[in-house]
Amino acid sequence: MVRRCTVAVGKQWRDYKRAMSGFTSNASKYLRSGFLQGVGGGMLATVFGIYIKTAGMSESVVGTVEGAVAFTAAVVCLIGPPLVASVGYRTLMVAAISLIVLSRLGQAAFPVAGVVVGLALAFGLGDGFMRAIGSAFMSENSSKGERTHLFSTEFVIRVLAGFLGGVLGGAIPWALMRFHVSEVHSYQWTLVLGTLVVGSGILPMLGLRDKRDLADERFVAKTFRDAYVDAIKHFSSWKHTAKLIGPQMFISLGGGMVIPFIPLYLKHQLGIDIGAIGIIQGLASVVLGFAAFGTPVIARKLGLVRGAALMQGLSVPFLALVPFAGSIWIAVMLLWSRGAVMNVAGPMYNQFSMEGVPDREKPVVAGFMFFALNMAWMVGSVTGGHLMTFSYTMPYTIAVFLYLAGAGLTYLTWRRNDHTVGVPQLEPEEELATA
Repeated sequence: MVRRCTVAVGKQWRDYKRAMSGFTSNASKYLRSGFLQGVGGGMLATVFGIYIKTAGMSESVVGTVEGAVAFTAAVVCLIGPPLVASVGYRTLMVAAISLIVLSRLGQAAFPVAGVVVGLALAFGLGDGFMRAIGSAFMSENSSKGERTHLFSTEFVIRVLAGFLGGVLGGAIPWALMRFHVSEVHSYQWTLVLGTLVVGSGILPMLGLRDKRDLADERFVAKTFRDAYVDAIKHFSSWKHTAKLIGPQMFISLGGGMVIPFIPLYLKHQLGIDIGAIGIIQGLASVVLGFAAFGTPVIARKLGLVRGAALMQGLSVPFLALVPFAGSIWIAVMLLWSRGAVMNVAGPMYNQFSMEGVPDREKPVVAGFMFFALNMAWMVGSVTGGHLMTFSYTMPYTIAVFLYLAGAGLTYLTWRRNDHTVGVPQLEPEEELATA
């Protein structure tokens, strides 16, 4: 048994190594930028909600901030992808990271509810562009044979970077408070440092080369209006996009009700200090990263859709048990397990969403999809924030039913269209080793 597992791990590693050696220059630079954004993002995610609460604002403000980010990101996801045709991926992604940096620095400097919420709208602009075009960029800069590995490798890099960011996000304020820096100021400085790390992700982006020839008359538009009208006029993937959106809105609505508030839950419901929260958040990223390495195997065995639906469904029992955990570590293990199995579904569903879609339409498909998911996240986070002013556990119960609905609809909607396009086939002995 041990030998079979060792052989399987070795084969899987060689499978990844072969695929990664063939990644394009654009894909490699995108991954490096993703690592830096992941480290900084992990720092920000660990302290931001706690910073808001410590600065004298309520959980509902945290939910409103998340809602503002989701709303602006949703609008950008809807109208932004056609800009790829006129200005290219590189310019849009550099501008997006710049907006994220400016907004988070402002929120750290001015802990006032109105300012924090207002700057969240600017953050949403940057976040929206990155979400709207990231999947399309990776899909365009990879072959079918390496695409599953690129999507899952990108996810693994981000979550492993999130481990480092989570640990730093907890350790830095903990250390600053030991040097008699006030609690709120320690969180502010951590936000500043995390934001600068995110900003350093611009450097690899500067070396990107747009795959599309922007001088080609097929892609150039003189104005934004021309670009948008042209993209929508020739868009043919309406049915595909609608079927993608429906099931995932339930997942996004449920996630919005609980995910932004996990650090607050750990601190105020379970009584964990910020240093330990950073370690917990960081280790959660490690769990997610290792789990994601199994994405190609699951996709190969079950197909992209069945694999995604199964992972979404398996997360439900863990989520349902969180409010009833009898100890801190049981609650933490449940949260880790939920995150691991749910997020394995992400790379598979993202890949499937782009399969069979013409390159020119991929940014638009991603834009419409993330518009709907961000709107659902907005409703979920605002609702969750208000509910958590009364109970930290009630939103988890509601999210369970939403997750079940999303997983079930994913399977029912797409089971007849499932396939393993882009999932490399193993040699016979490799298939046996992973059975």
